[in-house]
Amino acid sequence: MTATRILLARVFQLVLVLLSVTLVVFVLTQIAPGDAARLRLGPRASDEAVSELRHQLGLDRSLPQQYLDYLNRVLHGDFGTSIDGRSVGEIIGQGIGNTVWLLLGTLVLAVSAALVLAWTAAWFRDRFIDHAIRLGILLALFLPAFWVGFLLIRLIAIPTGWFPVSGLGSGPTEMFRSLILPSVTGAIVLAPVLVRSLRSSLIDVLDSEYVAVARSLGVGGSALIVRHVLRNALGPVLTLLALNIGYLFFGVVILEATFDIPGLGSALVEASAKRDVYVVQGITLVFATGVVVANVIGETVVSLLDPRTVSA
Repeated sequence: MTATRILLARVFQLVLVLLSVTLVVFVLTQIAPGDAARLRLGPRASDEAVSELRHQLGLDRSLPQQYLDYLNRVLHGDFGTSIDGRSVGEIIGQGIGNTVWLLLGTLVLAVSAALVLAWTAAWFRDRFIDHAIRLGILLALFLPAFWVGFLLIRLIAIPTGWFPVSGLGSGPTEMFRSLILPSVTGAIVLAPVLVRSLRSSLIDVLDSEYVAVARSLGVGGSALIVRHVLRNALGPVLTLLALNIGYLFFGVVILEATFDIPGLGSALVEASAKRDVYVVQGITLVFATGVVVANVIGETVVSLLDPRTVSA
């Protein structure tokens, strides 16, 4: 299967899954407790006013009609209006940048640490440094993100004053400093899973016959690592990384709440507390879309790196 056909197949799969995601989000919103019209007008509003608003919002239509209306609005970028009258799209637009920067910072640190630790452990396998890395990774797997963040705040941010404890400050420099500890927290939680998978893959590849043949032919150094080792070892790890990126989209809620970062995670927590249905619906849809896109991209990259994973 060519790269173009692989990409087209993944895009078609992406469209189908995203349609399913919109349906699931819509259904979850419908079965959630509370009346959107009553919540928006308040408990003292008359039944007539609530009924009128329900009619304006289309909540008195059948569920299939409501879903089609919802899908049409989403396709046009309209996610509805929050309880306080603000556009949900505006709320998402204000917070998504901070969330994306936090995700990118976490991924860069986690992947970098995983590559270094996994390669070191695989190269010195069954030696002291390998055992030390594996023990550290095992312990890190049981650390909750909020507890890691709390320790970093108490042990680093407060005593040194190098990093802000909460918020993002003003200006690119302050924003960069504010995102370091949250990104480190996310990386500490994410990296151990990647290290375990990558170490096992690297050991399998290093012990393979084609690597031995390449060494016998004089291939060594960066050429051996990049062309023969990493290329064949990264497939399973990329799949695992894509899956964990999906979890990270919702794990960012904990990171933003711990460090008081004004992103989508914080907005989701606030909206959930106020039972602001449309904001919860919109942000959940954005997160779910990110999960699906991350998995499709991961599968596509793995297919391109190793065509054997794709059926003819």
